[in-house]
Amino acid sequence: MQLGRSQLSPEEKTRRRNLNLCLYCGNLGHMVPIKRIDPVDIQRRLLGHINPKSSPRPPVTAIFSYANQETKLPVFIDSDTDTEFIDYNTAKTLGLELQPVSGTQEILAIDGHTMYRAIQETEPLNMRIEGNHRETLKFLFIKSPSIPIILGNTWLQKHNPQIDWCNGKVLQWSAYCHHNCLNYASPPTQSVQDPQEIYPDLCKVPKTYHDLKEVFSKHRATSLAPHHPDDCAIDLLPGTFPPRSHLFSLSIPEQTAMTKYVKESLQAGLIRPSSSPAGAGFFFVERKDGSLRPCINYRGLNDITVKNRYPLPLINTAFDSLHGARIFTKLDLRNAYHLVRIREGDEWKTAFNTPTGHYEYLVMPFGLTNAPAVFQTLINDVLRDIVGS
Repeated sequence: MQLGRSQLSPEEKTRRRNLNLCLYCGNLGHMVPIKRIDPVDIQRRLLGHINPKSSPRPPVTAIFSYANQETKLPVFIDSDTDTEFIDYNTAKTLGLELQPVSGTQEILAIDGHTMYRAIQETEPLNMRIEGNHRETLKFLFIKSPSIPIILGNTWLQKHNPQIDWCNGKVLQWSAYCHHNCLNYASPPTQSVQDPQEIYPDLCKVPKTYHDLKEVFSKHRATSLAPHHPDDCAIDLLPGTFPPRSHLFSLSIPEQTAMTKYVKESLQAGLIRPSSSPAGAGFFFVERKDGSLRPCINYRGLNDITVKNRYPLPLINTAFDSLHGARIFTKLDLRNAYHLVRIREGDEWKTAFNTPTGHYEYLVMPFGLTNAPAVFQTLINDVLRDIVGS
């Protein structure tokens, strides 16, 4: 392509306009006015070569939202391509709005030669992949009728997904995606409750402790705790990935108990809907009083978790420290493990399956291999001034 040349004849201008050809280079798929382009303003973008007929990588399906409508399109992910592209004819068919880019984008083939220059891009589009991974991004126009959408290396570096290339599925999103892109249902806003509901009847509590009435509040004990340095981390052994378990069959009473448990946990913000590729089994065990206790089969996850070797107290040592004492104080914490948050970014590893949905914990659930060590760390930190005294 020549940056400087003689002026087009009026007939040639008319021909190119009628055929929607670029007035500058005569190619289809973009429009550059007749003027010299300053090479300083040119940004070079590499466009990899994808042949959808011979490529071993199937496309990922994405849903694009625009102008109050949605369209499902195949999306090819190519690490050899620098940025994101959309086929010119696809964009025109969808009626997408165009806007100028800053400067000019020079599109290069993998052998380094210039294919054409792009000066227009789409307005920001909402894209949804794999259920609830949402983002807003722009696409440069190219002429690629066999490949409607290309996500390039810029997108891959930002999201860093783990992809099953054989089946065109995203197996795992990065911590960045879990914080910024995955669309989780927000816990319902807690309404202002009557003080009698927040604080229990203290008639059986000695008056000496009435100024500590907040510690007896079931409402506060079942609310989502803030993050803390002692959050429960779930570090996996190198090269491992959490397994996905089968669904457990639940009886009618168990299904009722499961529905109640999930509803209350969502309302309290203890769990949230998940798109995690992991998924442990959910079932119940019967307590001595006949009630049902929810359990999650984390054995597969525990097998590949790096173990926390924080020491737990020795029972014999604890009894020895009580020798000769006549007055004892006992503390019982309500849903104690739920007072500890899962480390931010590790929530997806706690995902569990139920017959009615897929969820993950924001708080430390029962059954994790490191839960006792993490909880003991928290207790020792809280009681550090009096432990052993």
